[in-house]
Amino acid sequence: MTEAATTVATITASSTASLSTIDNLFSITHQFFNEYRITIFVLTGTMMAAWLYNKLFVNCKFNASTQSMQGKTVIVTGGNSGIGYETAKDLLQREARVIIVCRNMDKGREAVRQLCSEIEFNKENLRLMQCDLCSLESVRNFAKLYNTEEERLDVLICNAGLAWSPDIVTKDGFNSIIQANYLGHFLLTNLLLDKLKKCRPSRIVNVSSGAHRSMRSIDWSDAFTQFKTFRFWGPYPASKAFQILSSYKLKHDLLATEGINTFTLNPGWVWTSIHSVLREALGFSAALLIYPILRILKVPFAKTPKTGARTTIYCAVEPRLEHSHDLYFDNCTAVKPSSLCTDDTLANQLWKLSAEAVGL
Repeated sequence: MTEAATTVATITASSTASLSTIDNLFSITHQFFNEYRITIFVLTGTMMAAWLYNKLFVNCKFNASTQSMQGKTVIVTGGNSGIGYETAKDLLQREARVIIVCRNMDKGREAVRQLCSEIEFNKENLRLMQCDLCSLESVRNFAKLYNTEEERLDVLICNAGLAWSPDIVTKDGFNSIIQANYLGHFLLTNLLLDKLKKCRPSRIVNVSSGAHRSMRSIDWSDAFTQFKTFRFWGPYPASKAFQILSSYKLKHDLLATEGINTFTLNPGWVWTSIHSVLREALGFSAALLIYPILRILKVPFAKTPKTGARTTIYCAVEPRLEHSHDLYFDNCTAVKPSSLCTDDTLANQLWKLSAEAVGL
């Protein structure tokens, strides 16, 4: 046999083998589809329906207010990521002066660079400042610097917080979630009240959560340490209930006499960096079980950070809310929080204990 003939035979054999492999693959695929076609159709249909539900209802288009914030100064704690980032971004486009407050300055600078690349705004309207809400000393240092260097504060947006965390006690002796979500902001708000009074009508916006509804009572002996808490969500619901209770008292005390209105809100379930500590908080085994479930539920039910920021922005800019007596908002609509969070006795007790805890 000639060399050319040998080559042709080799190529023919290779081609036949390749075709045979492809035929086998198609045969296996066809058999699999025939055997499980109903399951495949159901799963595909479910995923498509979930995706459409998310796009058409959860993250549907929204005709936002075009209210300008020119000449106003807004603080956004945790403005370097997630809901806070989208809030800061929107307010900059409304020509507000925005102070992004965060613990990690490297992440803050990255957020500033990202904002500069995504939108056009007056660079003098953006300032990055450091504050660790898990340190009362850091909060006091920030407030002192802000009160010295900044002339105005029209809106204080308390957005930063923790959802998942190991049971860590801060150096001030409080549960880290309670301090980050509530006590740190409680102190910050009180230290900046004079600036807010100077710029009245002004606003305080506390980003809370629907998780507050799981709270049925408050154990005052363990309110800020949460050593006795065994709920799946840990101290998170308590921290959010405390936010609403203190907001209730602030609105009652400041709206009529000082011209400062206070709002609190539920942003909904937003998939943000707040989930990044899931494994650390729950442990590897629990996270391995829960995380895939959350990823599946994310498809139909999770909001994007931009959608999650809508109610925060609404409470901060909507002119019709200037004299509103509504306290709690969900999807830009006033709703009632749990009865526990509008109890005068509990609100006064919480305020007294909080003031003692932070040294006011």
